[in-house]
Amino acid sequence: MDFSLKGFFYRLLIDPLLRGLRTRVASMISPGEKVIDIACGTGALSLEMSDRAGHVTGIDLSEDMINTALLMANKRRIHNVSFGLIDATDLSSYTDRSFDVAVSTLAMHQFDPETGVKVLTEMKRVARRIILADYNCPMNPGPASWLAWGIERVAKGDHYRNFRKYMAAGGLKKLAADAGLVITSQEEKGKGVFVIATLRPEVS
Repeated sequence: MDFSLKGFFYRLLIDPLLRGLRTRVASMISPGEKVIDIACGTGALSLEMSDRAGHVTGIDLSEDMINTALLMANKRRIHNVSFGLIDATDLSSYTDRSFDVAVSTLAMHQFDPETGVKVLTEMKRVARRIILADYNCPMNPGPASWLAWGIERVAKGDHYRNFRKYMAAGGLKKLAADAGLVITSQEEKGKGVFVIATLRPEVS
C-alpha cells in the first residue's frame, strides 16, 4: 500500500468532478447488496457505496489506483470493501452471479470496442444487474460538452482514440447491444454530458 502520486492527483483533481455521478450511483444500491466496482480507480465510488452495500469489491488494472483505494479505505476504517488488481475482461475468479450488482463509472469510453464488449459480458455473467455511468451519446451541446471533449483531447493516445470510437458508434447503447444487454432505464446528468443506465441481459 505505497503512496501513489498519480492516485493523489486523480483524487484531488478528477474525483471531485464526478461527485454527483457517484452519489447518484450509490443511491441506486439497495441495502445489503453485494457489489463489484469495475475499473474502480481511487475507490471513491466503492467507498461511497459501502454505506449501503453489504460488501463492495473494487477492481482495477492500475496498481497506483488500487494502492490509493486501499489507503483511503484504511484511513476511513471502512471494512466492508476489498480491492484487487484484476483485469475486468477475465473475471473467472468469480462464479456466475457472485454479485447482486456490477457498476462502472467513466470507464467504458476508455476501452476499445472489443474490450468493452468483453468487460460487459463478464459483468453480465457475475452480476444480476449492471449500472453504468459514462458519457451521454450524443451529448447535449454547450460549454459542458465542449469541456468534456477538451479533457478527452488532452488525454491523447489510445484514450482519445477509444473515446472517439465510443462516441461515433453510439456510446453505451451500442456497447450494450453488442454484449447482449438491454438498457432498462437511464437518466442524463451534468447538463446532458453524462448518462447513468441500468442494464439487464436480453431475454431470448
